[in-house]
Amino acid sequence: MSEYDLDLDEENSDYELNEKNENESDEDTEDASETDMVKQEEEYTEIKEQMYQDKLANLKKQLKQLEEGVHPDYLKRLKKLEQNYQNRQLLNQVFERVEIERVERDYILEKEAAHKEYEEKKIELRETLISDLEEKKRMIEAERSSMELTSEDILSKSKVCKAMWIVENSSKEGTVVTALILLES
Repeated sequence: MSEYDLDLDEENSDYELNEKNENESDEDTEDASETDMVKQEEEYTEIKEQMYQDKLANLKKQLKQLEEGVHPDYLKRLKKLEQNYQNRQLLNQVFERVEIERVERDYILEKEAAHKEYEEKKIELRETLISDLEEKKRMIEAERSSMELTSEDILSKSKVCKAMWIVENSSKEGTVVTALILLES
């Protein structure tokens, strides 16, 4: 064996040793990778579980706040509801005042119209009665004139003549009696 052979043997053994180390290293890397993956999966599961627990705790906290009436979102929405309620109440009060004023105006106008109608009918009734009485007066005067013509003959025969005429008019307004009494001697 020569020196050259020894060098080759050493190189071969170094090569084999390196190969063996590399093979072992690859196996170790694979084992490490699998361990890392399992570890990462466990961490991911733990993170997911922690997130779930955090969300659940947050929801329970919000539910408790709602039950106590102190949840910020509830208070914000409640304030808005109260403002809407107050606005609606104010509008209802304004509407009520407007309606009351309208009804009062209608009442006053109706009352004035009824009074005006009463006064007009009162005047009309008076004028109608005056007209009726004037017509009756004319009729009586016409009867008187016709009687005077015929009564002159009768009067000449008798010294005392008494004539009495009573005219009665009944209507829905009342009874009007007109009397004409002629006494001549």
